[in-house]
Amino acid sequence: MRPKDEVRLAKIRKISWVLGAICSLFMLACLIAFILSMTGPIFRHGRYWGKGILWQGYNGVEFKVYSLTARERVIVAISLVLEYGAAFFCGLQLFRLLRFYSRGEIFTADSARQLRLWGFACVAWGIVKVGWFLLPLAIADSRHYQRVDIGSTVFVGLGIVALSWIMEMAVEIREENELTV
Repeated sequence: MRPKDEVRLAKIRKISWVLGAICSLFMLACLIAFILSMTGPIFRHGRYWGKGILWQGYNGVEFKVYSLTARERVIVAISLVLEYGAAFFCGLQLFRLLRFYSRGEIFTADSARQLRLWGFACVAWGIVKVGWFLLPLAIADSRHYQRVDIGSTVFVGLGIVALSWIMEMAVEIREENELTV
C-alpha cells in the first residue's frame, strides 16, 4: 500500500472510531429516554411527559397520561417500544458498520452487507414513524389531517440499501480483478 493511502486509511479508522463512540452515546440516550418515557404508561403519571404524549401540533390532539385508559396506555407503551427499539436498532447497525471501517475493512462483502442492514434499519424506523402518525386514531376518535413525515428516514434508508448493493458489486469486481493479476 502506498504511504499516501496508509495515511488515508489511518484517518478513516480514527474517524470511524470517533463516530462509533457517538453511536454508543446515541444508543445509551435511546435507552435512557425509553426508560424515562415508559414511566408514564406504566405508573400512570405525567412526570416526564411535558405537555402530553402527543404535542399540540401533532394532529391537533394532546393527551395526558393520567387521563388514558389501560388499553390506551398499552397502545402508547407498544408504540414507545417500537419507536425506541427502531432508533436503537438503527444506531446499532451503524455502530457495527463503523466497527468494520475502524478495522480498515471498507470494501469487503461483510461491510457491504452491514451497510445494507443499516439501510433496512432506517427504513424500519421510518415505518415506525407512520405508527406515531396513526396513534391518535388508535387512542381517540381524531380525524385531523396531518402530513406524514416518512421521507427523512425511509427514502434515505432505501438509498443506503441501493448503495450497499452497488458497493457489494464493486467488491465482487475488485475480487475478480485481484484473481486475474
